[in-house]
Amino acid sequence: MKQARNKASFDSTILTEIIYGSRENVQKINEAFARVEKALGTDDTSKLPACYGNMNREDAFLEGLKAGKITWEDGFVHKHDLFETMNHQWTAGNSNPFGLHTLLFIPFIRNQASPEQCKIWIPQCESGEIIGCYAQTELGHGSFVRGIETTAIFDEMTDEFIIHSPTFSSSKYWPGALGFTATHAVVMARLISHGLDHGVHAFMCPGWNLEILGNAPIIFWPSETTLTFARLKMAYNAVDNGYARFDQVRIPRTNLFMKSCHLSRQGVYKASKNRQKLLYGGMLNSRRIINRIMAFKFAQALTIAIRYSTVREQGQGSTSFANPQIGEIAIMSYKHQNYRLLSNLAKVYAVFFASQHCDDIHRIHQQKIAKDDHSGLPYAHMLASGLKAWATQTAADGAEDARRCCGGHGYLMISGLPEIFSSLTAMTTLEGDNYVMWQQVAKYLIKNINHNVWPEDMSYIQRRSSSGLHEKCQARGNEFRSCKVLLDIYEHRSARLSTEVAVMIAAPSNAAGTDVWNTYMMQLFSAARAHIEVIILKSFIGHLDRIMDNATKIVLSRLTSLFALTGITSPGAIDAIGFVEDGYLSSCQLRDIRSQIDDLLDELLPDAIALTDAWNFTDASLCSAIGMKDGNVYETIIEWTRQLPINVNAGKTADVFAEGFETSIKPILRGQLQMRERARL
Repeated sequence: MKQARNKASFDSTILTEIIYGSRENVQKINEAFARVEKALGTDDTSKLPACYGNMNREDAFLEGLKAGKITWEDGFVHKHDLFETMNHQWTAGNSNPFGLHTLLFIPFIRNQASPEQCKIWIPQCESGEIIGCYAQTELGHGSFVRGIETTAIFDEMTDEFIIHSPTFSSSKYWPGALGFTATHAVVMARLISHGLDHGVHAFMCPGWNLEILGNAPIIFWPSETTLTFARLKMAYNAVDNGYARFDQVRIPRTNLFMKSCHLSRQGVYKASKNRQKLLYGGMLNSRRIINRIMAFKFAQALTIAIRYSTVREQGQGSTSFANPQIGEIAIMSYKHQNYRLLSNLAKVYAVFFASQHCDDIHRIHQQKIAKDDHSGLPYAHMLASGLKAWATQTAADGAEDARRCCGGHGYLMISGLPEIFSSLTAMTTLEGDNYVMWQQVAKYLIKNINHNVWPEDMSYIQRRSSSGLHEKCQARGNEFRSCKVLLDIYEHRSARLSTEVAVMIAAPSNAAGTDVWNTYMMQLFSAARAHIEVIILKSFIGHLDRIMDNATKIVLSRLTSLFALTGITSPGAIDAIGFVEDGYLSSCQLRDIRSQIDDLLDELLPDAIALTDAWNFTDASLCSAIGMKDGNVYETIIEWTRQLPINVNAGKTADVFAEGFETSIKPILRGQLQMRERARL
């Protein structure tokens, strides 16, 4: 491992400072992780992590509570927000029972509550006086918010809303922390006053009355609300996702979130013209956060797989990685291995830089909203939705490929990769199913094309469409590394796919009443994905100009080229046919591209370890026996395996699993001996 690090062509600490913003930020992060890991007892990585022991559902929840409490207290005491959106293992904040409080609950209050409501609720949230969750999803409705069935009927006599679950499918299901942790919830329900349904609104439900008995706060569940812990999931089992059924639960009228609407004492409803636009604020923020977290969690998977592939030796051969003593070579040197890992590593950086662009757009949008300017919403919404769909699918698929690259050891839970993959997979559904997200991008494209409106991000579509889409790419050889050439290729594909599907939808031949949108759904997805990939590539290229260190810039330029070129020719690339189906690229040019990819892989291979070290993950945060920074894979696997409770207990009885031996193994062995004895006789 040390030898591999010494081959790097750049200083990884410079890239670390780019990722985290500054040297000071890196130091603060290091200090925070050191404190938290010491408090959790995970700083001694020779010990088997608790999550790999015999944990039942309650144990996992208790571990989540412990970690959530420690990270929350560290942020409160040391005045930082590092753990507000993710946990101590770089997983999304909803991975522990307190995570939704800072990830969704507080931001929603800031965005949707009136100034008077914020003055009451925000101090309570920040002090920990109340713990919140976000209850939107129902058994029968997820991404389709307009279909929510839970009702909030205004009772003018008592000046209260009556929250009710009128059907079985209206049960709130999935909200994190709803099971046992939260004292309050933002509940999405249909506001009904004087018999009029005003649509889905948000309500603060303090249905969990916190009373103090001595020094111990006790949460009492009102009889009108049924709350239960949801079942086991693929991941995130340290958080108490729950479900709730409301039976005529009463809350004050003033618990309606009133930043953009108001209901008078007489039940008269008024809403701002921008109410629907403001409601997007919470979703935009959570999707933006997801995009950023995807980069870090995806980077963890590649860090583990690349470190393992660097020290794992298998097969004979003569390469720069050859070990002359045993004659075997590191599997990282095999083309099929470094192609998969380095192309995924390029995607990690693409996700990261695109998420930074999303952060910038969100910041600008928030500044405009403060001035009652909502002109930036269409692009901000489209970007957050499209990038969420692209980043989560890319990260989940890439993490699974990284796991496969580690062979049988990658299948071990103690490799850390199964948990990483499972946590990433959840994000393809969380905060909007990806196929719903792609439709948001498609609607944005088609609406603007049909109205001949060309926002800045779509200007290339207008330019290329007006000049004709029949030209051919003229690049050859290493010209395919040119940022301009790469953008031309991606923009050409996107412009063609968008204009073609717009023509299909607008065709007079479409019979009246037919679901044209559904008919051309797959073409719309292709156009949406192509447009997002243009934005991602532009963001990757744009960030290169901000890098001052030349060696670092060269390496990231190679990654940019690898990202774009493998997106054209990789066997696993989605919609790659769009680059060639109109003849824009020839078969000869595809051979040139493949040749450039081979060269880029050879150039990037010595920098693989440094490109993963740059993410600055601690061994404890990776929680992987095969991804330790020192490369001691086999020693750690054996050490952790010995500490598994089943092995520890068996060691007390001469390495025999006593209970199983007595109840099952021993009777079978006796039966076999009896049969042999009878056969002999």
